Amino acid sequence: MRYRTLFWKIFLCFWLAAAAMIGALNVMLWLSFANDPNPERRRGALGEALNLYAESAVQVYDSEGPQSFEPYVRRSLQEAGTEIALFDGKGNPLVSGFTPEVASVAQEIQQSQQHVSHITTLGRLTWGRPVTAPSGRSYIFVSRLRQPYVPRGLPRLGIALSIVAAGLISYLLALYLTSPVKKLITVVQSFAEGNLDARVTPELGNRRDELADLGREFDHMAERIAALISSQKRLLADISHELRSPLARLTVALELARNNTNSKGTAALDRIELESERVNKLVGQLLALTRLESGAERVPPEMVALEELLQQVVDDASYEARPQNKEVRIFQLDACRMRGSVELLRSGIENVIRNAIRYTAEGSAVEVSLTAKLDTALITVRDHGPGVPEAELAHIFEPFYRVSEARERTSGGVGLGLSIAERTVKLHGGNIRAANAHDGLLITIELPLSATPAMTHPTAEKQPV
Repeated sequence: MRYRTLFWKIFLCFWLAAAAMIGALNVMLWLSFANDPNPERRRGALGEALNLYAESAVQVYDSEGPQSFEPYVRRSLQEAGTEIALFDGKGNPLVSGFTPEVASVAQEIQQSQQHVSHITTLGRLTWGRPVTAPSGRSYIFVSRLRQPYVPRGLPRLGIALSIVAAGLISYLLALYLTSPVKKLITVVQSFAEGNLDARVTPELGNRRDELADLGREFDHMAERIAALISSQKRLLADISHELRSPLARLTVALELARNNTNSKGTAALDRIELESERVNKLVGQLLALTRLESGAERVPPEMVALEELLQQVVDDASYEARPQNKEVRIFQLDACRMRGSVELLRSGIENVIRNAIRYTAEGSAVEVSLTAKLDTALITVRDHGPGVPEAELAHIFEPFYRVSEARERTSGGVGLGLSIAERTVKLHGGNIRAANAHDGLLITIELPLSATPAMTHPTAEKQPV
């Protein structure tokens, strides 16, 4: 799957395109010679020109002497950019200022007494041949052309090196283009995990392209979302705190009204008391959720026996479920120890089990298990209710989220129990998820058995699990 990423797509596309261009150029050069009706024409024409050049140079030196040959050499270098060197028949130089490549060609000609040509540095042709002057003296003429010689296609080593160089350039280009995308992915993942301070702009440096614009737009969006969430949390906290005092006064007034009311008004007062308790419970849940989300709650470094805690919660839940013709059963209960808050864990697990009791079918049982796997405790709670649509499973841990308005009104839920459970589990470094079972909903809670850095008290001594 990693080869399907944007980086590899850009890298391979650039590299294949460059390799195709190199191959096409090589094929065109090869075909240009292969389709020539006279394949020796170009080399033959060049050879004839060089032969005339050699005979002319030797004639100037042999008839007019070195004093006339030196201006001839300078003029050839200035006008044609061609270096000329002349040697006697034994390979001794007759002029100065030539390169070592020219001297090596002259030595090779003196040994073989045949014309020699070499493709040298940067594709320049060095050519030479033995020449006999009209006077009968023997010379060796060598010239080095300024213009590169175009061979019949590129050599295999040249093709391989060109493709490797194109691959390196393509790799660097793909890395430059995709590095902002990787940084953006990292920041988006951090933001999605709850780090509302994550921003892209500091990671992009001084880039001014479209990817940098995308990063700045994301930062603007993140700032707006963070501001809205912060405002929502403050609003919930303020409303919850402000409702506490009126509810307390309402309770006192309700008791006073009971003392001064006859039996006919008792039913109305009971209804008022019921609704007041519901509002009071809602306010308590809102305050608990606000504390968990704001980070005000801290996990104390106390050892918690999860099997004992779960047994107590199940006993209390079973007592509440019996009047509804429902049960809560424990199928497995392993010994598990972890560091955390007993009260917070109790509240989180209670909310999950009570939610299961609320929706399990009458006459059925909520199945609870606690198993230890390596350094993780798994708590599963399964009901036998209607379940949750697959598209809404990811949202049931959001505050005030309701799968069905009519169902929530019937059950009396407001959509905060699972939210509090999810915040509590994450505060302890765990994870919670929901899935539909065969005939109900299965909620799995994962809690770390070993102490994590976030939960370890500075003065607490580490204890083995």
